[in-house]
Order: sequence, then C-alpha cells, then structure tokens
Amino acid sequence: NNKKRFLNKKSFLNYRLNKEVLRDEVAYIPCHVENMEDIISKYSVRGNESLNSEFVDYFTDFVECIPIKYPIVLKIYGPKFTEEEKKIIVDTIALDGDYNLGRTIQENRHHRLVFVEMVVATVISGILLAILGKYLEAVPQEFFYVIFWLFADALVSYIFIERWDHRNERSVAGRLASVKVE
Repeated sequence: NNKKRFLNKKSFLNYRLNKEVLRDEVAYIPCHVENMEDIISKYSVRGNESLNSEFVDYFTDFVECIPIKYPIVLKIYGPKFTEEEKKIIVDTIALDGDYNLGRTIQENRHHRLVFVEMVVATVISGILLAILGKYLEAVPQEFFYVIFWLFADALVSYIFIERWDHRNERSVAGRLASVKVE
C-alpha cells in the first residue's frame, strides 16, 4: 500500500512557485544569511573571493526548479552589509556565474569534438567493414563489427541522451551567470 501511495503522490511545485517565488514574471529566490561567510567561502582570499559551496548548492537546486522562461533575482536577507560587502557579494556571485558558464561552454565544446570524432570513426569503420568484410575471415570481420558498433553506440547515446543533458547544463549555467542580486 505504501509503495502504491508513494508512486501516486502528486507534487504541487507550480502552485508553490507561483505562490512563493514568482512575481511579475520574475523568480525571486529568497536566501537568509547570518553573515558574509554564509555567502563567501571562508577559505577564499580577499580580492579573490569565491562562493560558499553550501550557498551554491542551495541556489543551484532552487534555480533548477524554476521554469526557464523566468529571469532570476536572488534576494538576500540578513544583517546590514556595508556597501563594500554588498559589492563583494554581487561581484563574487557574478564572477562565479561567469566562471561556471565558461567551464560549461568548454565542456560542451569538448563533447561536440568527441561527437565529431565518433561520427568520423563510425563512418570510417563502416566503410572498412563494407570494403574489407568481403575479404576477411569471420574472426577479423567480427573485430570490425565490434569497432563499428562501439562508435555507433557512443554516437547514438550522444544524439539521443547526452546532447540534451549538455544543453540543460548550459542553460542552467547561463541562468546562474545572468542572475540579479538584491
């Protein structure tokens, strides 16, 4: 009974987002902090700040729940920060977002390069199989079949599965890089 009840459990995420987060076609993510170290990592050096990983996890998890059509504003609640602290927080969030976006773009380029290599390898191994398959005995021919299907499997996996994951990662990274902070 519990298993069936858990499988049939409904989520009201859209209702909660509309009620708690979305206003005037903008998503406002609330974040309560006690001090600067809740946002800025205590291990970072002044002038080269980085975000606290727990803060990043909270923020990223929240962003992934919000439909992509809404711009995001991070509303930080907590103590009164000085103007210098506010500037450090805003700049660090922007720089970390840009860094994450750049890293994601690099990874996506690498995956596209691997995709192109898989296409070339699949075509070459297919041609070799078609040309040499007639002249080879069963065992060497099987080797070319294995090579062909290895490349073809990686190619199909990328086209139908991984490509969408990479596109989603790029979208999330772009959203994080363009967040506004209040």
